[in-house]
Parts: sequence; C-alpha cells; structure tokens
Amino acid sequence: MRILVTGGGGFLARGMAGPLAAGGHTLRLMDRAVFETPHECVAGDVAVLDDVRRAAAGMDGVVISHMAPREPNAYATPDACFRINVTGTANILFAAQELGVKKVVIISSTGRKPGDAAAWLATLPIQGEGLYGATKECQEVLGQHYAREHGMQIALLRVGYIVDADVMKDKYGRAVGERNALDVDRRDIGEVARLCLEQNHAGLRVLPVMSTRESFFEWGVRVTVDTLSWTPRFDFDALPSDQTQNG
Repeated sequence: MRILVTGGGGFLARGMAGPLAAGGHTLRLMDRAVFETPHECVAGDVAVLDDVRRAAAGMDGVVISHMAPREPNAYATPDACFRINVTGTANILFAAQELGVKKVVIISSTGRKPGDAAAWLATLPIQGEGLYGATKECQEVLGQHYAREHGMQIALLRVGYIVDADVMKDKYGRAVGERNALDVDRRDIGEVARLCLEQNHAGLRVLPVMSTRESFFEWGVRVTVDTLSWTPRFDFDALPSDQTQNG
C-alpha cells in the first residue's frame, strides 16, 4: 500500500513511520520543507490545494497528522491554526476523494470527556477547548462528511498525550516522569493507523488510542483493541501513576 503522511517531519509522524511501513508499505511524507528520511519526501503546504493534489497522486491511503505548532502565537488568533489544521484537512480530503483514495486516517484529539467513555466515543465531534480544540472539532466534522457523502473509509483516532517511551520525553523534549492514563507512544499510534488502513470497513470509525492499562477503562481503548486486534506495545507501567493529571 502507498501511504501519504502529512506533517511528515513532525514528532508524531517520525514515530509513526516505522509501524506504517511495516508489511512492505511505501510511505510518502509531506511537510513544508524536504527533510532527511529513508522514505520519499515531498515539500508542500497543506493549505494549497495543488500541493496536496501533487502529494496525494498515486496513493492508496492517507494519514492526516499535520498540525499548526503548539506555540502561543499559532493559536492566539484563528489565522494560522485554521489555515493549517482545517483548510489543510479539507484540502486533503477533497484531493483524496477527487483522486479515488478511499482510506484516510485523521489524527484527532481527546477534547473534554462528557461522562463516561461510552458517551465520549458517541459524541461527534469532540468537545474541544480553545482554538486548538475548535480546529479538531472541524477535522472530525470533515471526516464525518466525507465518509457519509462520498463513501470514504475514515478513521478518527482520538489520541492521548504523545510520548517517545524510549527516552520518556514528549514532543517538546520535556521529561515524562509520571504515568497519565492518556499517555501514548507515537509508535502505538502508527500501528493503529496502519491497521486501520489495512482493514476494509464502511464509513466512519472513532477509535481512542492510548497506551496505558488505565485507558482501557477510563477512555474506552478496549474498543480499539477489540476492533483491530491490537495490543499497545508501551504501557508506561514503569512510571509511578499520577492521578492528578487530566490530559
């Protein structure tokens, strides 16, 4: 399978690349600038439709993992974050539908959890906070639309707090010293994305992705485990639990 990954130079995409390439899949990584990688790399702006069309040409599946930088100025106004997160996602879904690419994975977020895990999974779109959360709500609505209107196979992955468990650091290089139920290794996200693309299913799926044993019950990860026959590789059990964290 030929898979396009947007935001290909980012912390998440770099971690997902190994699991996504498993089984002989070929990756094309798209980012604003070309970077060193063993995979094909294309430079382009997700907010420019022609760039997206060029990147999506010849692909069998897409993983939408680009995101405006989590810096105060990026989310101080709607300009940058909506251009990248929302217009970029709309462009990719449009180009995928136009080019006949049926399988898409969208990296979403947790937002607020209304009640228990079942209620949270049934809530679509997520209940986001701030402008970041608003862009994630829009991404989920776009995924729902293309699944319904165009029969595309869309998986919304509601991922937790993304960590590299080998060095116990997050995307900002900050050390992670306590286990949070929302912790997830970026390679576990890549494995779930790969399994979603390899399966055939109708319409929209909403799947939580965290790596901790607590997440099975608190965030409904058992649904993902049962749906995909998936087991997280990184459980963070070596870390002391921090019950005060809320993700």
